[in-house]
Amino acid sequence: MARFWIGLLLGASAAAVTWAVTDSPHWTAAIGIVVAVLVWFAELILDDLL
Repeated sequence: MARFWIGLLLGASAAAVTWAVTDSPHWTAAIGIVVAVLVWFAELILDDLL
């Protein structure tokens, strides 16, 4: 559950930074979702890579 909240916070933070830099809703949504999903599935991805 902690990974969910960390992913949610990091995804929102990345989206906020992207919005401040680009002012594009498409890039903002894409970056926020990608960061959140990568944090949520990091354990599974790292297990496959290592």
